[in-house]
Amino acid sequence: MYVGGGITIAIVLGLILLPLAGIALWFPFSNANTEGTVNYRSTETLYFNEYWYEYENIKEGNDITYSIQSLSSLISFAIWDQPFEDLPTTTKNGNDTDQLVLTNDWYEYIQYYLKPGSSITYNFNASSQIDFFIASGQDLYDWNLGGSPSFFVDSPNVIQGSDVYNVLSAMDYYLVWYNDGLPTVTVNFTIDYSASDVIDLSVADFYVEGVDTVSQDIFEVPNEGDWYFFVYFDPMLSPEESTTITFDVTYDTGITSVDRWIDIQPILIIIIVVVGVIIVAALLARRGQKKLKSKTSSKVAPAKAAPAKATKKKTKKSTSTCIRCKSSIRSDANFCPNCGGKVEGRITRIPTKVTPAKAKSCSFCGSKLVVDDKFCKWCGTKIES
Repeated sequence: MYVGGGITIAIVLGLILLPLAGIALWFPFSNANTEGTVNYRSTETLYFNEYWYEYENIKEGNDITYSIQSLSSLISFAIWDQPFEDLPTTTKNGNDTDQLVLTNDWYEYIQYYLKPGSSITYNFNASSQIDFFIASGQDLYDWNLGGSPSFFVDSPNVIQGSDVYNVLSAMDYYLVWYNDGLPTVTVNFTIDYSASDVIDLSVADFYVEGVDTVSQDIFEVPNEGDWYFFVYFDPMLSPEESTTITFDVTYDTGITSVDRWIDIQPILIIIIVVVGVIIVAALLARRGQKKLKSKTSSKVAPAKAAPAKATKKKTKKSTSTCIRCKSSIRSDANFCPNCGGKVEGRITRIPTKVTPAKAKSCSFCGSKLVVDDKFCKWCGTKIES
């Protein structure tokens, strides 16, 4: 299909100018208002080891105003100029020391969320025999319902214990002391743990850990760039499965809609130049096609019209009458098919053969015969009756 130059140019302009129109309507590519202020306010559910974030591009010296509430678990909060995935990990060492008073058929536990490479060093002394074990959350639940699961460490009927357990899988680990029958047992313990692969928020420009409320405050951005607002549900800080956070963060980006238009000007200039080049190229190509067409048409002689194909008409074959028997004879016949007499004006040899009766072709010339013929109309050979 041939498309004219004007249509081609219209299509090119449409393909380029329509996206530009879309850009003009969508600009300035930001959630900010014309003054460059962006506000994020929401309530979300976080599950353990999950995080929520918002970010905006902010100029140096502008502010981030924030506040957070968490119900009912502790969370961590940070402001940084890089995404959460870029936060490094570290090994965190901790220590817990306490005294437990266990009444009859009662247990107490201490819980840690640890990843592979971590370790737990425990040391305890009891006033009477107790059961001590280290279990997963599921195993502790099954045991509490009367089941008999397998524990990572299982020390029944002991007064003291001291050892190191090396963590192989990421999960919650429960250290449990259980009084199986005595009226009261006192347990003194010391736990030292080494937790590996822990998210290190200390590299952030601002952070707090293990809080359920962050009161409204302001952070001044020290350098221009993308600034992130993180809320992290650290499973090491809370044993709960999930928590609900409500946050309010406002970015005063310092970048107005006018600033964004100015920033985009180089791109718009490049697009306009490209459009101009395409239009000029299309016009030149169109003009070249017209010149080439005119030169070609002047040099080449007009082609002769092909003669109309003659249609064949069916004509009736003319007939004549035999001068002897008056039978009809075709104009192209040499002999009368009824009496065998020679048609005048034609010189043929006298046949010496006789064609058998009911033969379909002449024995002398091989021509086809009709059932009622007595002689071959082509050579005059007699046909037996």
